[in-house]
Amino acid sequence: MDKLGENLIWIEDTCSVYGVKSGGKTLLIDCGTDLCVDAAVVNVDCVLLTHFHRDQCSGVSHWQQHGADIFIPAAECRYLEEADMQRAAHYLYDNYTAYYPGFGPLQDVREAKPARDYETIEWQGIGFEVVPLPGHTFGQAGYLFEVDGKRCLACGDLMAAPGRLGEYYWLQWKYMDFQGHINQLESLARIAELEVDLILPGHGAPFAKAEARIDELIAKLAEMYELFHGRPYVPFVPEFRELSLHVYEVVNSMANTYIVKDDEGHAVLIDCGYVSGAPIAANPHRFIDHLTARMQSELGVETVEYFLPTHFHDDHLAGYAMLKARYGSKVVAASDLRELLEHPERFDMPCMVPEGVTVDRVVERGEPFHWRGIDFYIEQFPGQTWYDHHISFAVDGRNFLAIGDAISGLCFREERDYIHSFIPKNRTPLSAYGSIPRKINERGPDWVLTGHGGGEAYDTKKMQRWTEWMDRWQALFTDSTAASHADRAMDPHWIEFRPYKVRIRPGDEVCFRLYVKNHSAEQEACSLRFRSVSGVALDSVEREFLLAAGQTQEVEVRARFPEVFVTHSLPVLVDVTWGGKRLGEVAEAIAYW
Repeated sequence: MDKLGENLIWIEDTCSVYGVKSGGKTLLIDCGTDLCVDAAVVNVDCVLLTHFHRDQCSGVSHWQQHGADIFIPAAECRYLEEADMQRAAHYLYDNYTAYYPGFGPLQDVREAKPARDYETIEWQGIGFEVVPLPGHTFGQAGYLFEVDGKRCLACGDLMAAPGRLGEYYWLQWKYMDFQGHINQLESLARIAELEVDLILPGHGAPFAKAEARIDELIAKLAEMYELFHGRPYVPFVPEFRELSLHVYEVVNSMANTYIVKDDEGHAVLIDCGYVSGAPIAANPHRFIDHLTARMQSELGVETVEYFLPTHFHDDHLAGYAMLKARYGSKVVAASDLRELLEHPERFDMPCMVPEGVTVDRVVERGEPFHWRGIDFYIEQFPGQTWYDHHISFAVDGRNFLAIGDAISGLCFREERDYIHSFIPKNRTPLSAYGSIPRKINERGPDWVLTGHGGGEAYDTKKMQRWTEWMDRWQALFTDSTAASHADRAMDPHWIEFRPYKVRIRPGDEVCFRLYVKNHSAEQEACSLRFRSVSGVALDSVEREFLLAAGQTQEVEVRARFPEVFVTHSLPVLVDVTWGGKRLGEVAEAIAYW
């Protein structure tokens, strides 16, 4: 054990472990494997993990059993909470994923707390800011704190020594892929900007930031990129486009972000897409902030007061957690989207962010949301998904309409005759396709703010062309299905359980709700028969009812789970007979442990 200061120690185990002392207690950053046998480490009541690799955290169960609070990088929670299932489910012949998600501790880490990017963990009067540092893993986090008069950054395995990193192979997240390499470059650039005295690497000895040779390491990695791709590495910088004096578009965010600002440094954001040279979009939906500093320096935005999502997809929603941590931004949404935004775990829908978003203000259809002299009208209207907003507002003498992904700006700009995205799992009713351009026409906007392709000046001819295209699309699908109504043929969730997936303990009781939607133009008879695996007791086994046209029926079923499990998952299924025809077990809910 080496003392780095009066209250900061460094211990070499299977990784470099750092202990911060305050008030007779100790906080550990990473914990290695055998630290629990070191008599010099006492009164540990908090452990901050930088990433899920077992060399950093194999001994974490010992500290948890002795009462320590455990913090896990939020993006990697499942690799520690479900390490057993990750190993069991690992498919040996997936030769195109280069990292091993089961490389976590032997025991699952349960009831840990998430270390969320940009938030600060308070311990004994010391604040530990969570700094996203993807590279070695895509969920790696660093911790920025001050002790003994020094600002320190525990950077995990981002660096191993001045001008050096550790094992490179972890940076290739997928076969023939440079996403981890680019994120490593961006993370190094991030710590180069931080005011730090001492860098605490996950392996190797601590070193002064002034001697870190970060620029040298960046230059080497950038040259590797150029040698591989045949073009120079260009660091990501957000680009702004002025649509009016108070409305700006982030041109190069993964999904277009729109900024509505006043003249005093306040702003509202409509969507907040990934801003990175290699966004971590599919997993774990991680937003790395390259945006806010530029908004301040170029647009004069000092705070973002409200966030208005066009829909729930991660490429539009991912930046909100950062906005909340930095500014305390509040969310405004229509009532129809509230449950999905706040409780994504209840739904089996694509592109959701792992954590819910609290809706601070619900706006009903036709009700204005007032913000600093601007009225925003937010209404649920099916577009790319059933859970979709149209957001209209007027400022600078122009009418704006944000439509998310209902129609792509790329299709307008390039005059393409095909839809931007067609994904039935998004639950877009087929009957909505012809309604989308007509709904836009009703609003009569000067500018249409699209989710991909940016803002487009409204063009009557282009919209007419799209109306005809959408009508034909709708007609073709309507004429191609034998379903009682074409919308049912396009809706994989016309019957669904909520919650869809829930973690349980032995003996738990869970209330599931089944929602059945009648898309038909006529009344339909529905018969349900519920069942589960052996040991699960259901309070309701059979139900029958009639549904009027367009009606949604809610059915409650309670499940009591056994004290002893023989499987990791305990599904609850429903066998459906619809209009006299048996469809089979077409819906499920999943309980797991």
